Amino acid sequence: MKPYYEDKWVTIYHGDCREILPQLDVKVDLVLTDPPYFLPAKHYETRRNFPRSLGDLSILEFFFDATLKDCIDKLKKTGFIYLFCDGQSYPVFYVKLYSLVKSLRPLIWDKMTSINGYSWRHQHELIIFAEMPNSEPIKTGDGDILRYRAEPIDDRNHPSQKPEDLISRLIGKSTKDNDLILDPFLGSGTTCYCAKKLNRYSIGIEIEEKYCEIAARRCSQEVMEL
Repeated sequence: MKPYYEDKWVTIYHGDCREILPQLDVKVDLVLTDPPYFLPAKHYETRRNFPRSLGDLSILEFFFDATLKDCIDKLKKTGFIYLFCDGQSYPVFYVKLYSLVKSLRPLIWDKMTSINGYSWRHQHELIIFAEMPNSEPIKTGDGDILRYRAEPIDDRNHPSQKPEDLISRLIGKSTKDNDLILDPFLGSGTTCYCAKKLNRYSIGIEIEEKYCEIAARRCSQEVMEL
């Protein structure tokens, strides 16, 4: 399995993480990722309106059941997970992770500005924080609300691109120098780029080649160590 891009700190694979993850012979210290969570609002159009059902979640549930297990299979028993989601997909991820980890809880990412919608407009995103069975407690006084302004739309290379300062905060919180980080939904490469800046090794997997190219270009740049 040949990497799409590789340097001292970063390895990027182009392909479906469900195919690549089982081939990786590694154990990582942190899984940090922003998967394509979604809810199918309608399966088809008819004259009759059918009520929403928890069965609508089945597509999401089926996809991430095997994927999360593959990620945890690559995670050390001392490791951690940060998984971006929203209020509707959180229950699905929670149920899938509950029996696989020691503990999990939601963190709130306050984007500091409201966008999209009516009535109560969207201003936050959830991040599931999970600890593996042998993880060491992190003794800090940090609260679970993270206030980082969202990446401006015109500055994004990917529709769900996360701000570097937020990703760097999560990496710095739960890893140390020379640790290994896995992002199976790499997008434009923010996780790998921030890991490199912080002297962490990283593996990223991205199914869209155009984003692999962007991620590789970002990670190939000389970075200033923080």
